[in-house]
Amino acid sequence: MISNRFITSTFQRISNAADRHFGGIVRRIGEIFVIRLAIRTAKEISDDDVSHMAAGVAYYALFSLFPLLLGLIAILSFFLESEQIQSQVIELTGGFLPGSELLVQDNVDAAVGVRGALGLFSVIGMLWAGSAVFGALNRSINRAWDIQTDRPLYKGKPRQLLMALTVGILFALSFSSATVVRTAETLSRYDVPVLGLLVQQVGQILLQGFSFILVLAIFLLIYKFMPNTKTYWKYIWPGAVLGALLFEVAKNLFIFYLERSTYQNIYGSVTPVIVLLLWAYVSSLILLAGAELSSEYGRMRNNIGRGVLLTVDEGAVEPVVAVD
Repeated sequence: MISNRFITSTFQRISNAADRHFGGIVRRIGEIFVIRLAIRTAKEISDDDVSHMAAGVAYYALFSLFPLLLGLIAILSFFLESEQIQSQVIELTGGFLPGSELLVQDNVDAAVGVRGALGLFSVIGMLWAGSAVFGALNRSINRAWDIQTDRPLYKGKPRQLLMALTVGILFALSFSSATVVRTAETLSRYDVPVLGLLVQQVGQILLQGFSFILVLAIFLLIYKFMPNTKTYWKYIWPGAVLGALLFEVAKNLFIFYLERSTYQNIYGSVTPVIVLLLWAYVSSLILLAGAELSSEYGRMRNNIGRGVLLTVDEGAVEPVVAVD
């Protein structure tokens, strides 16, 4: 009968031989910057409990969405007709919130109906209510950057309002771009039908490009101005680019899944709300994962600049207490 000592010694010899032959390769792979960055980011995502933070952000996003839409519609009403506002808002939000078109359309119709009664203070009130999601993002991104000190209310809330307004302006620019593309398609279709088809194809590509650029701009702004510390564009761009790409991929996969799911049979009339909450969670997860990547990228670049090579097993730096 084979003894336990023999089995243990055999495995030890095999382990030592593997380490002699392959240990150097494993160590060299571990020293590759991109691989170390990926491993450390995954570790931080787990340590910071990003999945639970994303759930909190999704909750606030659900309650912030429609006040923000109402404020945006009120602003757009100064430049566009009712029909244009409805079609453009529904089309663009449908692209960002797949599966929730009916819920968005009902609220947009109601918002367009009362927009005339909204004054400046009402718009500010809508933005104030809608900025709650940016407060949740601020707390979550601070955790990604290991920041433990909050901004005072007189500094934090105006920044959140400014972010809400900036995102609204970006959406408005996207609406304008979409309107120009649609108008060009219509004119070309009436003048030269063949050219109209070509313009339509090019227009779809341009709209997809606008969608990606808009998401990228929002990610960059959030990573730059939400943390309670000074951040640099050169450190946040990898997380923003990867996050925007993942957002577009996830959006298309989510649409593909919804087209083949049985959510309507399970949840009935509340299906749009469930779908919206689920997509808000997925989006928040991607956004916070990108923040973790940006913080780790900046941390590793800083240490390389000082001649320090962080291994994949080394923990995060000490929490930052300074407030920007």
